[in-house]
Amino acid sequence: MRMIFICLLFANAYVYSQQKTELSKENLTILDGLVLKYNTIQKLSDSITTFLDQKPISVQRFTINSNVTVQTSCRMVGRGTYDKIKANYLIEIGVDTKGSLKKKFVDSIYNYWEEKDEKYLERYKSSSDEIHLFYANGDYVFYKKPSSNKVGDYYIFYFKNKIIKVSFKGFDTERGFGGLSEFLNELVQFRFERNQINPKYEVKFDPRLFMKLYEEDFFHQKSKQK
Repeated sequence: MRMIFICLLFANAYVYSQQKTELSKENLTILDGLVLKYNTIQKLSDSITTFLDQKPISVQRFTINSNVTVQTSCRMVGRGTYDKIKANYLIEIGVDTKGSLKKKFVDSIYNYWEEKDEKYLERYKSSSDEIHLFYANGDYVFYKKPSSNKVGDYYIFYFKNKIIKVSFKGFDTERGFGGLSEFLNELVQFRFERNQINPKYEVKFDPRLFMKLYEEDFFHQKSKQK
């Protein structure tokens, strides 16, 4: 499988895998910081999309075809067959120029936990039920989890002032379970200047730390991630 490393290093130079894509560097600029695994990538026409009930913004769109390991049969409880098969995803990316989408993520998590009592917070080590946070030494990625793993469902990520929607479009020929969650587990990493976040389907982040960062105005001060 081809892996593409899309990041800015030293005088805006790009680092790619040894296997080249069919797309120019200019077409891939919006993907800066994403590390994607794929067999093929195609750029579609630009579009307009609404995120989190905010005003519509312009997005660039890509499709990727990638190998993922999913359950392809289930014989009985706890047993099944797992195979590596080809899956398809639509990636839509826009820029949060005014910061309204970031504020929506931040406020949603904070408001969820603010009303909980301390005993509840002590027992719970994750984010809210719907919107979560990957965090590593001051860098972070917000994400909104999907309702299911079915075709048409999607993740929404917030990364480096960009909003990213990843929709599962189905497998090439075989049938399987978990195509969307395996995008998170197998196909994407988020690269910053000093850190790299490797997301997983299940995330743990102490809500008390989030509230502390929020009340210190951390997320508003860090308006431009690198």
